[in-house]
Amino acid sequence: MDLDLLEDLSLTTHTAILTLERLGVDPDQAQIDIMEAIVLMVIDPKRVNSKTIERCVGKDKLAGLFLYLKNKELRRIFHECIC
Repeated sequence: MDLDLLEDLSLTTHTAILTLERLGVDPDQAQIDIMEAIVLMVIDPKRVNSKTIERCVGKDKLAGLFLYLKNKELRRIFHECIC
């Protein structure tokens, strides 16, 4: 099974591409990767790790800290909704 082919069919990939296109962007792979990380943070915050956050912000430590704290809040809200 070709895992690259499966990744192209993923919901996060499709959502990322459609979001960028609706914003008027003809996305390249780097932009798709960043948007996928953002989509992942929204739909499944418990799967987000430091690499996901770094994909969103690069080496910007302040932005990384902000996303880390925001993701922590999303995890808490997600947990409260399930329990």
